[in-house]
Amino acid sequence: MPKLLIICDVYPPSFAPRMGYLVKYMEEYGWAADIVTRNYDGDFSFKSLLGNEKVFRVGEKPLPLRTLKEKLTRLLTKNQQHTRRKDYMVSFILDHLKPDDYSFILASTAFRTFILDVADEVSKSWNKPWIADLRDIFEQKPIKISPNKDLKNYLLDKLDNNYQKFMFQQRNLRFKNVNTITTITPWHVEQLKKYNPNTHLIYNGYDPENFYPQVVKGQKQFKITYTGIINSIEYRDPTLLFRAVKKLSKNNIIDKEQFRIQLYTQKNRRAVVIENKDYQEIKEFVDFYDYVDTSEIPKILNESSILLLLSNKYTPTGPKGLISTTKYFEYLAVERPILCIKSDEDLLEESIHKANAGLSARTLDETYDFLLEKWNEWKNKGRTSVKINKEYIKQFSRKKQAKQFVDLFEKVIRQ
Repeated sequence: MPKLLIICDVYPPSFAPRMGYLVKYMEEYGWAADIVTRNYDGDFSFKSLLGNEKVFRVGEKPLPLRTLKEKLTRLLTKNQQHTRRKDYMVSFILDHLKPDDYSFILASTAFRTFILDVADEVSKSWNKPWIADLRDIFEQKPIKISPNKDLKNYLLDKLDNNYQKFMFQQRNLRFKNVNTITTITPWHVEQLKKYNPNTHLIYNGYDPENFYPQVVKGQKQFKITYTGIINSIEYRDPTLLFRAVKKLSKNNIIDKEQFRIQLYTQKNRRAVVIENKDYQEIKEFVDFYDYVDTSEIPKILNESSILLLLSNKYTPTGPKGLISTTKYFEYLAVERPILCIKSDEDLLEESIHKANAGLSARTLDETYDFLLEKWNEWKNKGRTSVKINKEYIKQFSRKKQAKQFVDLFEKVIRQ
């Protein structure tokens, strides 16, 4: 059985399950893998994706940042940290692993370009080809610097943006040596083909063994559910939802005992919601929950009346490629109505329409009407429904996507 070496910034049980799902399913297609990843403390909600693979966790664990001095120090020394992490991981691989055990190297990362540096150096040392899998890219981030910020945050953003420009240049240099690039949305493909024409689309997706529709009877509450990070208002703007709920409440259509918004998100990421001025008027309808293990998510989604996607409009200076989020594909798989707020007016809206999955909301009126329609349906039938385009969503199965990866692996070997 051919084997590849996966070098990645995060691996289950930590967040970012893409490589975990690949390893889970590619053995069915005749492939195995060893994994080298960062020694990382974080969200451990993907324990179920750990199998029999060899996982080597190397390097120091990053310390939490509490003070302005710590944040400045981290930003000012980022390049040294990048080099140190790269050197440590390269040394570990060359000292502990044998090149003859592997057909080639797959490097998977978001914004941490030192992973690409590691793969590039090991590739040269071993004389093995490598593939770069990019889950996120610098081009998709909103422009952070704002003259309205105080001096402290302005300087922090300025330093961070300058560092990202440098890393952007370093990343593009690595693309000259990579055999193939894979990435997660058509928009990402368009951007990365500028540097390497051999770039392929493999979406994020859902695990077909765990995410599928289940009929849940006797729902005592109408639940609008969100599972995931709420990182910034630029990426995820809940305002339309809050205003529509406020209007429903003022019209005496809903009550707080039955109508609930449940947000499963990290405690340190809730400020985007709590600081929203419209939230203060509807907070009695909202419940916050900590992250739960991924094995519990299918039940939570199937027990929901509406599944919430928080997004924002695509703009040249704003967020891009928002169809990438794993939760969207898991929402599709359980076939519950989706409410996307607010619409990106781009690829995500187009996909929701093709899937016939719900509403990608642009206005308050259509948000209000959608909530009212689903609320009335729930009151009359005890549940909500949507006629999903099943053929369309099949392409987002993690099992099918593992086969896409394997087909590329075999093409690399033939070349």
